[in-house]
Amino acid sequence: MSQRVNPVSWLAWAGASALLVVTTRNPLYLMLATAALAAVLLSLDRRSVAQAAWGTVLRFGAVVAAISVLFNILTVHTGDRVLARLPDSIPIVGGPVTLNALVYGLVSALAIFDLLLLAAAFSAAVDRAALLRLVPGPLAAVGVAAIIGLSIFPQTLRAVREVREAQMARGFRIRSIRDVPPLLVPVLTLGLEHAFDLAETMESRAFGAGRTARIPAHWAIPAVAIAAASAVAVGLGYRLAAAVFLIPIVGLVVAARRGTHGRGRYRRLSWDWCDAAILATATLGVLLVVASIATAALNYSPYPRLTWPPFALAPGVAGLLIAAPALLSEGRRPA
Repeated sequence: MSQRVNPVSWLAWAGASALLVVTTRNPLYLMLATAALAAVLLSLDRRSVAQAAWGTVLRFGAVVAAISVLFNILTVHTGDRVLARLPDSIPIVGGPVTLNALVYGLVSALAIFDLLLLAAAFSAAVDRAALLRLVPGPLAAVGVAAIIGLSIFPQTLRAVREVREAQMARGFRIRSIRDVPPLLVPVLTLGLEHAFDLAETMESRAFGAGRTARIPAHWAIPAVAIAAASAVAVGLGYRLAAAVFLIPIVGLVVAARRGTHGRGRYRRLSWDWCDAAILATATLGVLLVVASIATAALNYSPYPRLTWPPFALAPGVAGLLIAAPALLSEGRRPA
């Protein structure tokens, strides 16, 4: 997609998708979610920096998921389908190796991989600047810091790729650990240059230099008098009267805060029928998952007996609705 998307609809989509993944260990629903999330990820612009960075994260996540499956097989010795038996003299891993543990490990690994797919799709689809515009004004500084922190990893991967390509053009090849410093030093240098450029850009735009709230001078005497009356009321035990006295002070603070400068916005977030459709399908998915939780339709465990997982219509439809952004991408206007 090279389209401009509304972050509100994608936030709703991400929340609905994550709700299904974290509330079930039924492999049928998780496989539906995997297929839907993969379809959404493949429908996005794969040339972006965020997409390339998350490709590396997905490969690393697949390795971690495989390790978790092995760990679950060797440490959980419960179940009715015994595949093998390790000597009991071996600490921790000694005991029966069961198919139940293998199934549960695979299901948990699939859930982890689904969450990584979800994060990759969301990161590639939503512009960080558009997402930052949703942060309330008082939290703008925290939001900017969070967005900068999230962009460090893809920018570092891009720097590594650029340095590696430049070194390979010079005939450099990594043959041992001693060949790593020629890659790390330029990457660190590029990182410092980007940090200085970012600091200069934020300083030139007066980041964090908003005007402080000030109470007008002619309000000072009434404010002090009201505060003194409130303190006297508290001392005499009249807490209700003290609360009444504090109301004008709160009004003064609010009035002063309204005089501060807020964040400027060049344009408002726009909505089209595709954004509305994504939001509607996400809302429907949340309702279906909540109804499934209430009816225990999402419950499944391979312990103590391994059985075929059940399948209900409501969570199945919720899993299919995750693919809505991929199906609706054809109708989105170009940026």
